[in-house]
Amino acid sequence: MNRPRRPEYRIAGRMSNQDLTVVGAQSQFARSIRRVFEQIRPRRIIETGTYRGQGTTTAIATALRELELSDAIFHTIEVNPRHYQRAAENLARAGFTNVRQHNGLSVPRALLPSIEQIDESLVKRVEADQLVVDHEEADRAKLYYGETDFPNLPDDLLGTLLRQFEYRPDFVLLDSGGHMGFVEFSYLIEQLRGPCVIALDDVQHVKHYHSYERIHEDPRFQIVAAGEEKFGFCIARFVPNPIAHRNVA
Repeated sequence: MNRPRRPEYRIAGRMSNQDLTVVGAQSQFARSIRRVFEQIRPRRIIETGTYRGQGTTTAIATALRELELSDAIFHTIEVNPRHYQRAAENLARAGFTNVRQHNGLSVPRALLPSIEQIDESLVKRVEADQLVVDHEEADRAKLYYGETDFPNLPDDLLGTLLRQFEYRPDFVLLDSGGHMGFVEFSYLIEQLRGPCVIALDDVQHVKHYHSYERIHEDPRFQIVAAGEEKFGFCIARFVPNPIAHRNVA
């Protein structure tokens, strides 16, 4: 008698020799972002997870350039100082002078998961069979924790930028560390006061698995684009109070 197979994660590094952290300029996700920008003509844009600036940051900046959205304000947040500096060099080399970079934590420091919480949710437990994680089991909690362990950097940069936009950004892309996706997603939608298009990279990954579930369950969301590329992506329109918004319209 065969026993049922235990649910297990897939390790990103075992799946391909290519750098799966980079979203190509001609990727399905990048093309979807451009189509959305053609429709909504965003002026207030926030991204979390700049990394080295060559993935979604470049996809957004390229769309803004090609669509001549010169009045758009584009903020991007990166917590790792080395990645932040590398992104600055890469973006300058590409001529993207309209990208406003920020180095710090996206959410309040109190919302960061502890190493024990990461170990419990992403090592001892499998969220769903065949979801992708970034690190091998033995080092997973330590490495994820280290991705946001920068005690001397400012925190709540996402909240600060939302306040600058009066909690009404037009487009927000969430692409931080694998242990931070649902943390950022939950923090964002609690604060939004107007309609916003939200893009998630890696919805078949522990990063945004729960965020994607929430989008499907919550009537305030309407999916406008989704794909299986790499670890999956989703772009959805969020309306904080659909009934009130319809009445105003």
